[in-house]
Amino acid sequence: MIKNIVFDMGKVLIDFDFDRTLNECFLPEHHAVVNEHVFRNPVWREMDGGLKRSEDVIPEVLPKLPPEIRDTIASMISDFYPYMPVIEGMESLVKKLKKAGYKVYLLSNATPRFFDRYLDIPAITLMDGYFISALYKLLKPQREIYEAFCNKFSLKADECFFIDDMPENIQGAVDYGMRGFVFKKDINALENALRENGVEF
Repeated sequence: MIKNIVFDMGKVLIDFDFDRTLNECFLPEHHAVVNEHVFRNPVWREMDGGLKRSEDVIPEVLPKLPPEIRDTIASMISDFYPYMPVIEGMESLVKKLKKAGYKVYLLSNATPRFFDRYLDIPAITLMDGYFISALYKLLKPQREIYEAFCNKFSLKADECFFIDDMPENIQGAVDYGMRGFVFKKDINALENALRENGVEF
């Protein structure tokens, strides 16, 4: 029986989209260099995993970029939250789930900057708990992150339904014993999946 609904953050609660940001914030002649040295750079995952801090990454990356975009890139590496608008409908869904008596949690690959910004994301302010990867030096889809998450909040895996945009992260959760759904910005499909798994709201 599902008692806990667990949400990822990027591309689930907020729109973490490098391609959209690239087109909105940079001239076409800068796209290739920004992708190579910033958006497709493994340092994002290293920051989420707590292995690097933005203060260390910025001086490593900026010299590889044209001078006219360095300030913008530094701002993005330091704090990408202003470039991630909320996904419509998720706050309403979280409210309905909580009203129906379900516990609602966040499990996200993210840096500690989350705690400076989470109050700006309405759905997240409703959560019963947050698990931010960098604090534990773990990353989805490692089995250990799902185990640590359940231990932190004293949850049973088979009572959790996990929502993430990446199939490998859902598979990791399923392998640990949770149920889950790959979210593709379709609220109706998500609500149907929840109901198919016995979640009533």
